[in-house]
Amino acid sequence: MKCLALETTTDVSSIALADESGLIAEHSFAHHMDLSRRLMPNVMALLADCGMEMKQVEAIGVSIGPGSFTGLRIGVVTAKTLAQALNVPIAGIVTLDLLAHQLDFLPDALICPLIKVRKGEVYFAFYHAAGGSLDRLSEYEAGPITDVIEAAHRVRSAGPKSALFTLQSAIVFCGDALQANVSTLSDALGKQAVPAPDWLSYPKASILARLALEKIASGEADDPISLVPFYIRKSAPEQRMEASEG
Repeated sequence: MKCLALETTTDVSSIALADESGLIAEHSFAHHMDLSRRLMPNVMALLADCGMEMKQVEAIGVSIGPGSFTGLRIGVVTAKTLAQALNVPIAGIVTLDLLAHQLDFLPDALICPLIKVRKGEVYFAFYHAAGGSLDRLSEYEAGPITDVIEAAHRVRSAGPKSALFTLQSAIVFCGDALQANVSTLSDALGKQAVPAPDWLSYPKASILARLALEKIASGEADDPISLVPFYIRKSAPEQRMEASEG
């Protein structure tokens, strides 16, 4: 089953085509706030590079957030439109899960992806990777980096049920909000805060396609009508509107 995957939640978008045997093609691009104009031409170029037409796509995967509100709307609406037009299954994947899965090969590791919300705040969650499997250990949250540090202490104290896990185990941080907060994390957590390489700062559509295919194969495809972005919190304009109405 050939799956077209769309990841549009950050400043660098990613699109990929994959099937059960692996990645066929992937393209990442900085959209420079011009995603609505650039997304479909990049999709069509990717398919052309693979010698395929849109009608040959058999499934759609989409990253549903949290992340950029505008990017999410564009990506999810595009994915839903394609799934309905092609009459193919669609699977939405939470972006924090997607980032964590990029490190799920690590043996017995704690992982915390960080996604930019606005200045001084991040989206985050904690995960336990065990050489290919991944378990989420916390709720999806949004808040200042101090909330991440407090949650890190709680998660380490509770700890996954693993013989290799200790209170001194490192936490691997990744995501587009990492660079702005790496010093604060290192000051608070010391050597137990391990920053992932920069090339893992952005979610990859190749991993998204794999997760979407697995979700569809397990019978958990999403309804293309009811699938919506996962924001965690409302946008700043929505919050201001509610405050003015209250």
